[in-house]
Amino acid sequence: MLFNFLGHRDPIVQFEISFYPHCQNEDGQVICYPGSVLEGVVKMTVTEHIPVQRIKLVFKANERVNYEAMGWERTETVNDRLFAIRTILWGHPANIQAPLDSWPTLKMGEYNFPFACQMPVINYPPTFDHNLVAITFSMIVGVERAPHYDSIMSKPVYLRFQPIIETVLTQNLHEVTGSTRLTNHISAQISIPQLAFCIHEEPLSVPVVVRFISEDNSLAGISQLRVYIKRCYQINYKSYTRSETYIIASYHLSKISATAMNIQLKMPSRQKLEPTLAYSKHLTIEYRLVVTVKVRHGPLSGRKTLLEVPLIFGTLPFGARGPRQLEAYSHIVDNSSAVNNRPSFLKIEPIAEEEFLPAYDSEEIPPAYRSNIPSNPNLSTSIQI
Repeated sequence: MLFNFLGHRDPIVQFEISFYPHCQNEDGQVICYPGSVLEGVVKMTVTEHIPVQRIKLVFKANERVNYEAMGWERTETVNDRLFAIRTILWGHPANIQAPLDSWPTLKMGEYNFPFACQMPVINYPPTFDHNLVAITFSMIVGVERAPHYDSIMSKPVYLRFQPIIETVLTQNLHEVTGSTRLTNHISAQISIPQLAFCIHEEPLSVPVVVRFISEDNSLAGISQLRVYIKRCYQINYKSYTRSETYIIASYHLSKISATAMNIQLKMPSRQKLEPTLAYSKHLTIEYRLVVTVKVRHGPLSGRKTLLEVPLIFGTLPFGARGPRQLEAYSHIVDNSSAVNNRPSFLKIEPIAEEEFLPAYDSEEIPPAYRSNIPSNPNLSTSIQI
């Protein structure tokens, strides 16, 4: 179901969204991932009485491409939406179009509406911002007023989605070694202890061991050792394909004098490091480690690649496994509107101050206790919109 997001901002209503600490990462960013629960409160300040049909909270995600930059026209049949859901915070249910004279009045004052949203165990593409493709996750609050008034909409609040990517594969359990003959007397051996890493390890570095074997103990003829990691973006839409490569970590040695070198390639911080991505409709993210050296043969010289291998950058600790029911969005895209294939808002029932847990006889089966969100939660992140 597609929702109408048309509306405008009005000074008579001010919005604020607050999130619980467990909805944030160590850097204070509001973050969600497969199976997580987003919890918080929508706070509204109303400066005058207004008749309102309903107040809704919308959570949506999109994977949009820049059609004009790619030379394509956007057609009506193109759906960039990953999902869109809503919950009614106050007023008439969504399926009821009540007559205007029965609309409740939102009186002047402050209001707090707690919410909770359960993410499905689905790997959506991660949050990504590029001039050709953008993947966004956002929440927006809307106040539906009388037909001759535009709805009042808040500014969107953007969240960061992090997929579950394993950092252990069968081929990554063993050291990778490559040998190359450079000259008649010199050969090179490259060793990489592992090919999979977790982006949340800080400081994160990739170890590489380079050895030069010389029959006459001379390394004359070789120079300019370079070891680097490149990140490769591939953006696809219909017949359009664009590839971009960025060097994110590198080591350079002009004069080679040692026969053995232990190199640590320092990786960027986790805020600048995206996980490996292979299941998006329009975007692929890959990493490759490359080792090259300059070799001279008489008057001629050229750069020779000693080793080039793919790396995996995951989001789970090394060796941890993802949930068994985890699915990639590309596997359910044709059935993405099914209830189990999209997030869902949970029912919130605040606990009254006088409510206590009932007593029970320990020899009998205890009663079921409700798990609810407190009416006055201790929130640490507030976003005014």
